[in-house]
Amino acid sequence: MAERFFGVTLTISTGRIVPVRLIGEQHVIEDLGFIPGFAEWAKSIRPEPWMGRARQLHKELGSGADKSV
Repeated sequence: MAERFFGVTLTISTGRIVPVRLIGEQHVIEDLGFIPGFAEWAKSIRPEPWMGRARQLHKELGSGADKSV
């Protein structure tokens, strides 16, 4: 996400070009001690009540609607 906001690289005051990903990874390592994978990140999400309110749209749209969506 940082690359979207800042670009792929930054040029610092000394003229050195630094990858934005490296800066982001260093920040996460300093905060968490490691870079979590998707599984570690996903298992830490606390489900909220609104997350379980999924509706089956094919039932609302009628039997002729595409049920694979």
